[in-house]
Formats: sequence, structure tokens, C-alpha cells
Amino acid sequence: MAKTRQQCAETFSRMLQCATVTKNGAENFDKFQKVLKEEFPLVFKNLEVHFPAREIKGLIDDEGKTVDPSKDVDSRAILLKWSGKSSSKPVVLMAHQDVVPAVGGDWKYDPFSGTIADDKVWGRGAMDCKNTLFITINAVEQLLEEGVVPEQDVYLSYSDNEETGGSGAAYAVEWFKQRGIKPAIAIDEGGAIVEEAFPGMKKPFAMVGIVEKGYCDLKFVARSKGGHSSSPPKNTPIARLSAFVNYCETHNIFKQKMTDPALKMLNGVSSGLTGALKFITKNAKAFSPVIVKGLPKITPFGRALLGTTMTFTMSGGADAANVIPETAWVVANLRFAPGDKSEDCIAKVKAIADKYDIQTEVLICREHSAVVDTESEGYKLYVETLARLFPDIGISPYLMFGGTDCRRMQKIAPCAIRCTPCRLSPQQLASMHASNENIGIESLVEGTNFFKEFIKNYK
Repeated sequence: MAKTRQQCAETFSRMLQCATVTKNGAENFDKFQKVLKEEFPLVFKNLEVHFPAREIKGLIDDEGKTVDPSKDVDSRAILLKWSGKSSSKPVVLMAHQDVVPAVGGDWKYDPFSGTIADDKVWGRGAMDCKNTLFITINAVEQLLEEGVVPEQDVYLSYSDNEETGGSGAAYAVEWFKQRGIKPAIAIDEGGAIVEEAFPGMKKPFAMVGIVEKGYCDLKFVARSKGGHSSSPPKNTPIARLSAFVNYCETHNIFKQKMTDPALKMLNGVSSGLTGALKFITKNAKAFSPVIVKGLPKITPFGRALLGTTMTFTMSGGADAANVIPETAWVVANLRFAPGDKSEDCIAKVKAIADKYDIQTEVLICREHSAVVDTESEGYKLYVETLARLFPDIGISPYLMFGGTDCRRMQKIAPCAIRCTPCRLSPQQLASMHASNENIGIESLVEGTNFFKEFIKNYK
């Protein structure tokens, strides 16, 4: 029989008790998968179980190098196949098993206790994103109990190192490619059903991710002959870096603009607003010049929505207080807006760094993802299912500032949706990668019902 609310909470609690912190030991992932096998027996009895890293012949990594995944003995990325009546349009439901560390913070309950209290389940990973994993695998378990055979093949793809940008999801993508399998749709974490999704919002909104901004880490290095701090020269490495950072912080390096995803998002949230905000967002195309000029001045959200961003996150210099460093450095994180090419953005920043006699190094870089077609069959079914099961919410496309495993799957799945259909309060949303992470028990039940309906109606 389908799990009761209490059984859902207890199962999810067991999942949170497994400290699957990335690179914190394969034994924690083995424990976690043991819990999955015990709690979802029909899934592991009826679905094919694959470990992609052990089954693919080779992989081209993000740097263009060929790697042998079979040597990744600690990989616990898992892929489950539920055979449907047809294999013409497979669907991939995604999540990641790993969580970020739970160091520091004022935790109400132990972060790996899985405490059930206040009609919620508390612990690291509760909403990033073991909830996504739970509602997808629980939906399949319940459909198996009901004797349902899906119209199309359904895959459950659960990576083990999303939080560190690892290759778990890439192994799954390569597994599909080497077998000639072309998923039609992939659904992963990203947006959610959130309160106050936009200033002035009067009802909860499902923010359905349709694109991820690009990502880049740049290292800026200033050099000198070093020396003793008692007789300092001008323009030391740290002085030059400070001037460079200050310039970047006080000037608009990247042009802000109204992209199509940003326009869709503003149009989408308009139904949840009132007064002038409703009118402006509903007619965002006409008000584009005003929005582009004004919104970034009001909120950091506006800057992120309407352009490429850069912020400095790390720094280093001498090892002693009385030493002028021969080398000092800072690292900046860039997020490329749709339409902005990485090489153009990097060139702009490098030109500024050159003026301060600072070298620029690219540590990691990727372009923004492709934009999901909101008129596609898969996207429409996802939105229609949301509207039917959550009649009290609004629904909007979502330009994502962060990254997910879905960007990898999108290389082979044209419709790559990033949204977990779980309700999140502002506190729950703020607890991501912070203390007191939790999820409502009812959200787990509602999310399970969503994926049951989606699978049954996907043809």
C-alpha cells in the first residue's frame, strides 16, 4: 500500500540520516542506497539498476580530456530504468544524492538526525535535494503498487557529486549516448513552489527553470619583487588588486539587457502582482528600457536577472604581516546571462586587469544552457500538471542564476525542466546550504502525487 503521511516522513527521515556529503566517503552513499532498497522494494525489484561509471567505455570531461570512468571506484551515481510500452520518448527524472557539509550555523536539530517535528522533516538535504529524489522514486514505487505500466520508458538518474560539479550526471549522459538512447524530456531540481517569489507577490508561484546562466571562475594574479614592509614601494600587488577590485565593483562592466527568458519570467509573475507592478511586468516588453535601467539599481536580483554578474570571492597574499608578497591574487565568480558569450565577457575583464598589470587565468568556464521551448509538449504537460494539482498557485518560467546537473542532461534531452514541485516557505528557501534545512511532510506527499500524474499522462 502507498505510504501514509507518517510513513513518508519516516522514510525521508532515514534518507536524511545518511550523511552523503560529497567526497565524504563512499560508505555513506552505500548506506543511503541500502535505505532506498529497503524503503522502495518494488523499484529495485522491477527496474533495471545501472551504475553508469562502471558501464561506459569513456568520457570527454568539461576540459576536453578523455577519462576512464571505470577507474572512479568511489562513484555511486545510479541510474534506474522502468521499461514502458514504448521507448520512443524516454523521460528522465533527476536528483542528486549528495549534500553540502553542515558545519557551523545555529541548527535547531542535529543536521543528520532527520528529526520529524512541527509537521516537517529537518536535516541537511531536506530541500537540496533529497526531497526531489524522494518524490520521484516514491511516485514510481506507488505506481508499481497500482500495476501501472508507463507509456514511455522512465529513467531515474541520481548523481552523487552535483554539489562539487562532479561527473556523476555526465556518466549517465554518456551511458545514454553510447546506447543510442535519446530522452525527450528531463526534469531536475531548480525552481520550486515558493512564497514571495517576487517582491509584492500575493500567492505562491511555481518557478519553472528554463535556462541556467553560464559559470566562470577567474583568477587575477599581481606580481612583484616582494620585499620587507618597512620600506614599501608604490603599486604593490595588493594595492593593484584592490584598485582593480574597486573599479569592477563601482562600474557596470557588462551591459544589462532584457533577454527573452527574463521577459518570460516577468510576464509570468505578473498574474501574482497588483497595481503598478502587475501592469509593468505584464507589459515588460514595452517597459523594457525602464526596467533595465531601474531594476538593477533597486535590488541585486535585478542585476542578476538582467545581465552577467561578477563578484570577488577569494583572495590570498603573503604568509606574514611584514612581507610584501611576490604574488597576490583574487578570484571572481562570473555568471553569464543568456546571449552573453564567455569569451567576450572574459575579454572585457582581462582588458581592465591588464591596465593594473594583473594577469588573468581562467580556472573553470561554461556557457549558459540552451533555453527550453515553453511551447514544447513536455513543458506544457509539466505546467498543465502543476495547474491541475496546485490550483492555488501561479506558474512562471524561471531564469536560473545557479547551476544543476540538468545542464549536462540537456545535451541529449531537448526539454530540460528545472523545478521540484514542492512548496517552500521563505525560511525553507533560505535554509539551502545553511542551517535548519527542512521540508514539509505535505510537500513530500504533494510532490509524489505530481510525479504520479505526470508519468501516467506522459505519452
